[in-house]
Amino acid sequence: MAVDKSRRPTPRKRGSKSASRPAAAPVRTGSPVAPRRSAPAKRAPRVSPPAGGRARPGAAAKSPAPPRERRIRHQRANVVRVVLTVAAALVALAVVVTVALFALRNSSVFAITSIEFEPTEHVSAEDVQSLARVPEGATLLNVDTDAIEESLRKNPWIASASFSRIPPGTLKITVEEQRPAALVVMSSGTVAWYLSEDNTWIEPAKLEPAEGQSVNDAALAIAQAQGCLLIADVPSTVDPKAGSQATDEVLDAVSQFQDGFSSDFASQVVCYSAPSTENVSCVLESGVEVSLGAATEISLKESIVQGYLDQSDGQVVRINVRVPSNPAYRVIDSPNVQAGDGVAAQDEGSQE
Repeated sequence: MAVDKSRRPTPRKRGSKSASRPAAAPVRTGSPVAPRRSAPAKRAPRVSPPAGGRARPGAAAKSPAPPRERRIRHQRANVVRVVLTVAAALVALAVVVTVALFALRNSSVFAITSIEFEPTEHVSAEDVQSLARVPEGATLLNVDTDAIEESLRKNPWIASASFSRIPPGTLKITVEEQRPAALVVMSSGTVAWYLSEDNTWIEPAKLEPAEGQSVNDAALAIAQAQGCLLIADVPSTVDPKAGSQATDEVLDAVSQFQDGFSSDFASQVVCYSAPSTENVSCVLESGVEVSLGAATEISLKESIVQGYLDQSDGQVVRINVRVPSNPAYRVIDSPNVQAGDGVAAQDEGSQE
C-alpha cells in the first residue's frame, strides 16, 4: 500500500523547544477545596492639597470651614493688624517725644528767669528768694524741684511746696504752712513757742500783755487767733529749738489727754496747764477749770466731768478728777465768770 509522505510528522530536532501544551495538573481525590483569594489592597485616604501647596503625606482630608467661621477669622485677623499698627505708631510717637524733650530740657529757650511767690502769713517773698536757690542755667524742664523744696523747708513754717512752670521762663512756687497745734508759754513768762501738729517746734512768739492783762491772757488771745491750744506753766526743762522735735514728757501728757478725750469734749478745751506730768489741768470754753492729774483713765475722767457739767446748771467752776474714785467739784454763782477767759473764780462753796 502506498504511503503519503506528506502526512508524515516532521521529525523533532535536538535542542529545539517544543510548543506542546503543558501537562495537565494531577487531579486530587477527596472533598473539593475552594480556591484561596487574596485580600483586596487597602486604598490610602484621599488628601486634598491645601491652597497653594501640596498635601502632606498621611494628612487626612478636611472639609472646608463654614462661611461664618471664615468671616470671623478674617475679622479677627483685621483687628490684630489694626492693633499692631496703632501700637507701632504709639511707640514711634513716644520715641519722637522723648528725643524732643531730651533736646529741649537743656535749651536756653526755657531758662528760668523769674520766680513767682504769693507771701503767706508767716512766709515772705524774701524768705523764698533766699531759700529757693535755683541753680544757674536751670530750665523749666530740668530744674530739680525736690532740692528746692528741701531747701525751702529750712524755714520751720513751710510744711511743703508745689511748683508750676509758666513758659518761657517763670517758676511759680506755692507753699503750705505748718498748722500750729499749740502755743507753749515758757517758764520765763515772756516768750511762747508755736508747736506744729507733727510735734515740731516752729518759732517763738513774743508776748506783750496789754495794760491790766496777764501774760497767760495775752498768750491765750494769740492762741485763739491761730486756732490752737494754749499750754502754760511748763517747767524750765522745756527747751525749744526751731525745726526740732518736742520730746518733753509734760507735752506728751497733754497730747495724751487731748487725743484721749472725745472729739466733742476736746473741742471745749482752750487751755492746759502742765507744770508736771502728775499735775495737768485744763480750762474749758465755759470757764470751768478741771484738775486732771496724770494722763491715766482719761475716758473715765471725762465721763465724770461731763456728768458734773450736765447736772450743775452752769454753776460748777472747778472739778477735780485727779483720783477718779474720789472726784470733787465746787460751785459758785458769780457774774465775774466769763466763758473761755480761763479766769478762776473765788470759791464760795464746795461739795465732794
